[in-house]
Amino acid sequence: MKVPGRAWLQYEAVPEGPGTRLVQTALFEPEGLAGALYWYLLYPVHARIFSDLARALARRAEATPANSSGTRA
Repeated sequence: MKVPGRAWLQYEAVPEGPGTRLVQTALFEPEGLAGALYWYLLYPVHARIFSDLARALARRAEATPANSSGTRA
């Protein structure tokens, strides 16, 4: 995806009690005014997309058996 700057998502799995907490961090280094406007104008959309993505990852992880290799046929 082409954006006015550098963008990436970072994930961290943190053991918490009997489970694991997924920490998702969105990072963006804007290039100039266009990059700053892009980020702030689309922030509500990004917040929704990233939130939905984290929930989908959590659902998929919970549906995968603990002794599974993580691959699916």
